[in-house]
Amino acid sequence: MPFPYKHFAGKEECFIDLFDRVVGSTESTIKARLSAEQLPWHEQVALALGILIDRIVADPIIARAVIVETPTVGPGIEDRYERAYERATKAFVPLFRAGRELNPRGPELPETVEDTLAGSVFWSAYQRLIVGEAERLPEILPELIELVLRTYLGEAEAARLARAAAPSVA
Repeated sequence: MPFPYKHFAGKEECFIDLFDRVVGSTESTIKARLSAEQLPWHEQVALALGILIDRIVADPIIARAVIVETPTVGPGIEDRYERAYERATKAFVPLFRAGRELNPRGPELPETVEDTLAGSVFWSAYQRLIVGEAERLPEILPELIELVLRTYLGEAEAARLARAAAPSVA
């Protein structure tokens, strides 16, 4: 006999709801904080990444469920997870893409560079969650900030700004 669910038809539906709520809440928090302050672009990037990391560290069990476990729940969730993951990474794309204006060669950058950067951020979080080291994500926040900034501002400036921005985000 299948396990009776009070609010959901099954675990896939439950995981989809959890995923949608967590992604939506994080996205809303980032948008609200970014719109509340007029910050230079590099500080917006640091703030958005810092919020993401803070949310993961604040509840690593939920973060692991959403980022790591959701796609393993069952075949019906895979497509939904892919679309939701794309939505989550795409939330960072417009923010990152604004950095093209700061690079004289911005228009020459590959069209997918922002998707790649966002994917790299999520992959880094995924890797820490897999090994049970979510609490160590703040340690790599400067590296994540630098990873994004470097594409648009160059190595030296990105390193300088990442070091300056990261402590104020945590």
